[in-house]
Amino acid sequence: MTRSLLIILLLAALPAGWARAQSDGSVRWSFTTVSSAVSGNILSSPAVAPDGTVYVGVEVGSSTSLAPSGRVFALTSAGAQRWVYQTPDWVDSTPAVAPNGTIYFGCWDGKLYALNPDGTKKWTFATSGFVASSPALATDGTIYIGSGDGSLYAVNPDGSLKWTFLTGDWIDSAPAVGPDGTIYVGSWDGNFYAIRPDGTARWRYATGGKIASSPAIAADGSVYVGSRDLNLYAFSADGTLRWSAGLGDTIESAPALGADGTIYVTTTGGRLFALAPSGDERWRYPASGQTSLSPIYSSPAVRADGSIVFGSSDNALYILNADGTLKTKATLGDWADSSALVTRDGVIYIGCTDKKLYAFNSASSLALTDWPQLHRDPQRTGWTPMGAVAGTTGRLLNLSVRTNAGTGADTLTVGFVASGTGSRTLLVRGVGPTLATYGVTGVLTDPRIAAFVNSGGSSVQLDANDNWGAATNAAQIASTANAVGAFALPDGSLDAALLRDFAAGVYSVQVAGAGGGTGVALMEVYDAGGSATARLVNVSARSAVGTGAGILIAGFVVDQQPRTILVRGVGPTLAGYGVTGVLANPRLQVFDGAGRLIAENDDWSTASNASSLAATARAVGAFDLNAGSQDAVLLLTLPPGVYSAQVAGVGGTTGVGLVEVYEIP
Repeated sequence: MTRSLLIILLLAALPAGWARAQSDGSVRWSFTTVSSAVSGNILSSPAVAPDGTVYVGVEVGSSTSLAPSGRVFALTSAGAQRWVYQTPDWVDSTPAVAPNGTIYFGCWDGKLYALNPDGTKKWTFATSGFVASSPALATDGTIYIGSGDGSLYAVNPDGSLKWTFLTGDWIDSAPAVGPDGTIYVGSWDGNFYAIRPDGTARWRYATGGKIASSPAIAADGSVYVGSRDLNLYAFSADGTLRWSAGLGDTIESAPALGADGTIYVTTTGGRLFALAPSGDERWRYPASGQTSLSPIYSSPAVRADGSIVFGSSDNALYILNADGTLKTKATLGDWADSSALVTRDGVIYIGCTDKKLYAFNSASSLALTDWPQLHRDPQRTGWTPMGAVAGTTGRLLNLSVRTNAGTGADTLTVGFVASGTGSRTLLVRGVGPTLATYGVTGVLTDPRIAAFVNSGGSSVQLDANDNWGAATNAAQIASTANAVGAFALPDGSLDAALLRDFAAGVYSVQVAGAGGGTGVALMEVYDAGGSATARLVNVSARSAVGTGAGILIAGFVVDQQPRTILVRGVGPTLAGYGVTGVLANPRLQVFDGAGRLIAENDDWSTASNASSLAATARAVGAFDLNAGSQDAVLLLTLPPGVYSAQVAGVGGTTGVGLVEVYEIP
């Protein structure tokens, strides 16, 4: 696990290559799934795996065909076919891609399919009705999907049934999974359901019409869903109705949420609405008094620049500016019920009734904030980590920071806190030259580390090392590194390491070049055992933040059980503490062990849960951020696994920044 962490720290800093060479909304390519001589359609929305593979389902034949069938296509990011999987009936379901690469989708033959990344069948699970719903994936691997038999099914990763939850009518709404594992889904019986991970009802709310819309979940716990009673509904996590907004037409699509909490939703009346978190209308497109578009069934997607993308029945893809004015319009070969997908590298994918999958150039990437598009992320998992969950018990282990180690005020300084009683044995390493063997250039050739403890308001040096092999306990350092899964340091290398006990307290480690050298360095803290009542509870690092390999990265491991954590990327507020040359506008991104971006923030004060971010910071003893500052913060509930938090300047800017990771009690 820790070896995987190093790979993330080395590779995840590489910026995505955004597709900006062409104009916004221009066609990159289109792929014809079914011959024009055969009837068919694409209602499925595309999903994209971390390796760039694009998946989409297809209808083959019309509703009157004697023998309709379906296809799932896997395409490269350049539009070349990798494989096609044939099913005995339509595939309107949007595929979901699991972290291990498994592709899940539903079919009108009543089955949930699981395919391997090479397109071979892994297993199928039979429901008792057609399946037009799209799957959602929980962090424990459970797959949730609705059926025309009125049941929500929970299926284990091996294809066995976990449980069923019966509603009063069809479920073609795609479920969504909150950070606490609650599953939200609508039914044609007019009810919106919140279901516990064990399959029991948490609450339900009766709307005035059938629900085909799929829900969206905000970081503050609010849940949004549309109904055929012409209303968009907003619920608190406990099921309390916050508000409902009458939009004048039915809502078939899923809402999407902007970085500032704005709710975007389309209607069959041919308009896209932007609503404030209070439910008040901010704007609509087309504006009141203007002719509406043809019916819209496509769910919107929000890009990092605040623009909104959606398809329409008038044979076009629309891109609106954040203020609701038209930015550009791209012609499609027919109407589009498929929901657009925006990727991290700035490509827009959408299916069309002309049986083609289109790829458009995009001037902006996806903003992976609360819930920016159908099923949230490019893999269409339908799960959000954003938000706090009470009582999580996982432990933070093996904290790491990689960035440039400079001199003076730019010295790499890493802090960590041990809490509880007793002590923990920690392996602390400052790695420079060995990073070169992993392809890192510009490394710190001879790092020296010094560990300090905060005592009575003063910093007292505990220990230091320059060249780990010269330490009196070098053999124990090597054996401990092997035991905790750390990569080996070569005999005679100039990397530095300490192995010692740390009682409860506040510590800092400085990584500097012997003789004043500078370069890229990796500082690691590994938990090697000790008192069960003592634990690592946070890590922080301050450094000059550059670009490319010089951005600031903190890695950490959540062990055994889920844990709620607070992650902060601080720049502007540091100026109030006498720091000069601060990073004026940091962006914070958190990646999982597969290298998938799972959440990001740019400007904490505009987040939907800004008040909770401030209160949580105070609860763990973090300093307050300036009101309205451009510092970045995320409150996440993460399953066990390896993660990295990256801090970089918006627009490639540089300056001194601070990254912090806190366990939340």
